[in-house]
Amino acid sequence: MILLNLNISMILFMLSALMFLISYKHILINLINMEFMIMNLIFNMFMNLMIMKTNMYFLSMFLTIAVCESVMGLSILVYLINSKGNDYFNLLNIMKW
Repeated sequence: MILLNLNISMILFMLSALMFLISYKHILINLINMEFMIMNLIFNMFMNLMIMKTNMYFLSMFLTIAVCESVMGLSILVYLINSKGNDYFNLLNIMKW
């Protein structure tokens, strides 16, 4: 049963990575895809740690870093919407920031 969950988690991770590559125009959709990828990685790490019967300290550290990353992404999204008016990647020029 645990191996089935690991396989499903890896399939969902690959599908979310594929969706990240396909939908490249909007920043919000890419942020949602990255959060889904992180959720799949956390689930995969949890299952691996359950199989090895080890502590969950590394998982809590990874979860904390993932939350900080999502907050930074949302703050950049709010800044772009306030300054540019939309969240398209093609209007974003990194050199003009």
